Amino acid sequence: HFVLYGTGMQTWEYAPQYGLRTYAYLLPIAGVAKFFQYLLDALPSSFFSPLSKVLLVTSTTTSGASLSLANTVLMNELPSLSHNKPLLFALLRSTLAIISCYSELSFLSSIHDVFGSTVAHWTALCSLTGAGNFHAGQAFLPSSTVMILWRLSAANQLKENHAWSILWGLLAVLAVGWPFCAVLFVSTGVWALWKASGLGSSTSEDEKNKKFQLGPVIHVLVRTAIHAILIQAMVMAIDYYFYGQILSPIWNIFVYNAQSGGDELYGVEPLSYYIKNLLLNFNLVSLLGVASLPLITFKHFVKRFFPRPEFCNHDTQKCNEGTGSMEILVLVPMYIWMGIVLPRPHKEERFLFPIYPMICFGASITMKEAISLLNNIMSKKQGRISRKVTLWIGLALLSPSAMISVSRSLALCHYYSAPLDLYRDLFSHAVTATSLSVSNGEDTITHVCTAGEWYRFPSSFFLPPNHQLGFLKSSFTGQLPQPFTQFGSKKESLDVMGVGSFNDINKEEMDRYIDIDQCAYVVELVPSSFESSDNTSRDDDIPECLKYMDFDSSAGSSWTQIASYDYLDADSTPLLHRILYFPVGMKGQAIYKGYNLYARRKRKLW
Repeated sequence: HFVLYGTGMQTWEYAPQYGLRTYAYLLPIAGVAKFFQYLLDALPSSFFSPLSKVLLVTSTTTSGASLSLANTVLMNELPSLSHNKPLLFALLRSTLAIISCYSELSFLSSIHDVFGSTVAHWTALCSLTGAGNFHAGQAFLPSSTVMILWRLSAANQLKENHAWSILWGLLAVLAVGWPFCAVLFVSTGVWALWKASGLGSSTSEDEKNKKFQLGPVIHVLVRTAIHAILIQAMVMAIDYYFYGQILSPIWNIFVYNAQSGGDELYGVEPLSYYIKNLLLNFNLVSLLGVASLPLITFKHFVKRFFPRPEFCNHDTQKCNEGTGSMEILVLVPMYIWMGIVLPRPHKEERFLFPIYPMICFGASITMKEAISLLNNIMSKKQGRISRKVTLWIGLALLSPSAMISVSRSLALCHYYSAPLDLYRDLFSHAVTATSLSVSNGEDTITHVCTAGEWYRFPSSFFLPPNHQLGFLKSSFTGQLPQPFTQFGSKKESLDVMGVGSFNDINKEEMDRYIDIDQCAYVVELVPSSFESSDNTSRDDDIPECLKYMDFDSSAGSSWTQIASYDYLDADSTPLLHRILYFPVGMKGQAIYKGYNLYARRKRKLW
């Protein structure tokens, strides 16, 4: 948002004294946004209505007061995209989803060519229905982008396009600004060097004449070095433009996280946190995926040292054949990643995004090995199962897991979409209020305030021009972002009067907060009990923003609720109904809070 409009919220990682984030990661999507701006500004306004209906789907779980203005009509009839930033936001997310789909299809195509149609279809079922992929594919996060680039790298690696597989890995490490993902591509580089050396030949004729070749190995190393230098040079040039100094964000973030207690400042979780996330996002598929490499290893161990007919298609001579190297090549990065990420005290769900494709592929390999073993055991008496029957057996076994994952994805949409719906309504209301205002100077800032709900603010794309996110003091005691200055991440921003400072220890900065009398809108998550007239809750249980509004001393103003959306009350809802969505039998089971939007009413403007 800052790259496009020159405004937005700045986190401490973008501060010039730290420089932990690269702007090179933002420029490609900013270029896509510019393209959409030019394209849609040239289209007639009637085009916006069907596009908005498709991309800006409103949640069906509205409650309480609704907007008093025809906001939906307004959103569809805004004269240009520059005034319809929520639509631009939806278009950008859709673009990311399309790119993710392309990488997924490329990966599946390579699996089909190398491992066969059965494994490809099973992987497709796990991937397309997985709740983890549902929200990771369209997220604009380094971990999501690494997931996409790993798919492209793996797809090329399986097709023996080693130059492209390494190039995608270099882009993931250097251009995304997340250097830790380099471990995902170590096996990619090692395999490319092994194949280039001539020792990795797979044909029987070459097996007899294997000889190490130094020239191709040097060629691969030199080519990789040139690509890395060019990419890093472009990244540093972009960052020099935005930071006004020579720096390397990937080095800065690596050093910061390598320090003792770096990321731990932002919360620590037990190992069970990741286990629960994997089970929520992939349920049975996650267990099958994690079990894949140990199963392959065990199978090859038994084939080598305890050859039995059922492990070798009833031909003990085949037990000495080395197979499964490509399977191991695809799966090894997952275990390397888990070995690094799982023990870290600071845990976030997004850290698992890069291994989601490997989990789906690993689940298919586990299914293949299990059904193959069963097939070999049964073939003595009943004959071997055909490939087509094997395919449908696997699909049938994976279908319950797929249905659970789809139910989880529906739950995410149904229970937790309130912030997107509410801030879109806020954008419409604010645009209308600005147009109806008698005098509202260009430099006047209208604050949209929240307290403990600051982390659910979706994006500055949901705020019209001259509107800014404001923070009311809450129980949160960490460091909050602050608005970008006109200097962005350059050192000149440190000298701007009235601008707060940043720190790298997550220490609370009190200059982030404003008073309630500076707020034009307030967003708060309110339990349903507070909306009833017989509310007798303790003062400690009253939502923080409601307390501020009760003590608002601004003359001639009052607060009115103008929109409310249902947001699941996880603490009061039974576990099963909290994690899954059931289209029937939900009445009385799911308990909701109100995700409410309040506006300051001054005199009578509407």
